[in-house]
Amino acid sequence: MKSLLSLCAIALTTLQLNAQDKTVQELKAAAAKTIQTDTSKKANKKGWIYGANLNFSLTQVGNSNWIAAGGDKFSLSTSLAVNVFANRKWGRKTWDNILDFNYGLVNTTTLGFRKVNDRLDFTSKYGYMPLKWEKVSITALGQFRSQLTSGYEYDYKGTTEKRRNSGFFAPAYITIAPGVEYKPNAWFSVFGSPASVRWTIASNQPYSYLGQGGIFNGQTETPLATLYGVDPANPIRSEFGAFVTATVKKDIFKNVGYYSKLDLYSNYLKNPQNVDVFWTNQFKIKIGKFFNVSYQLDMLYDDDVKNPQRPSSALGLQLLSTFGVGFAYKL
Repeated sequence: MKSLLSLCAIALTTLQLNAQDKTVQELKAAAAKTIQTDTSKKANKKGWIYGANLNFSLTQVGNSNWIAAGGDKFSLSTSLAVNVFANRKWGRKTWDNILDFNYGLVNTTTLGFRKVNDRLDFTSKYGYMPLKWEKVSITALGQFRSQLTSGYEYDYKGTTEKRRNSGFFAPAYITIAPGVEYKPNAWFSVFGSPASVRWTIASNQPYSYLGQGGIFNGQTETPLATLYGVDPANPIRSEFGAFVTATVKKDIFKNVGYYSKLDLYSNYLKNPQNVDVFWTNQFKIKIGKFFNVSYQLDMLYDDDVKNPQRPSSALGLQLLSTFGVGFAYKL
């Protein structure tokens, strides 16, 4: 993807497609996460607002190339989403922290239990609004992203075996981004950093190979770290580049909310024209106090993530489409 406009056009075209290919890799999303504050809560004496949101849903999932999955192209599953936040404002300073955990399982008669989603995110953002500045803050943002359990490539090399291709810290992504945030109103914000640092960690051990010595079924295996653009001899890859994220969070109708976040990252050190993209769109309809209906479409492109079937090629555009009906509880 050498043009951001071309990538967005492809993403919009895929909105109505169902899953087409089997998902075989782990999530790579190095873009930093914008903090969401629950404005319905009041701050305590020290200025802290904290709380949690719990969602348990029965969902229909369709995916194409989505790295954290490992199930069928179209399936029914259960999913758990936990969001914990702690935010503080004092004077012209703000400090926002958020922990997100998403996990999903599917059970079929032919495949048994398989994971369809697994994401662990922690983001912290500190901002300061100088005197006479309005709607603009100097901001430092940091993020950690990984997953909790192992993911697998199934039917590995023409057999019925599965190979571990992801796990906790395999990979993990750490981003540090100092920059400026512009927030003209309560439902839109854009953050930009011309000098952000990103590290990808993908330890090649344990379980790097399924066969002894990296030979399985008479074929040479690709090291796990290579699937994420990391040198197997060095478990950490560093990047330096520009990062931009724009966020919309707004109620478009009564009891109908919309949330969208577009993250862009350009690595100055390697192919800066190939912009990494993560775009999420969420619609949520509230039904009563404890139930909701939701639809989410995530799109991701990163040319450093390789196709395990053709390790010399990028995996391409990744899609995750989720429709769910479930229980929601707010603390």
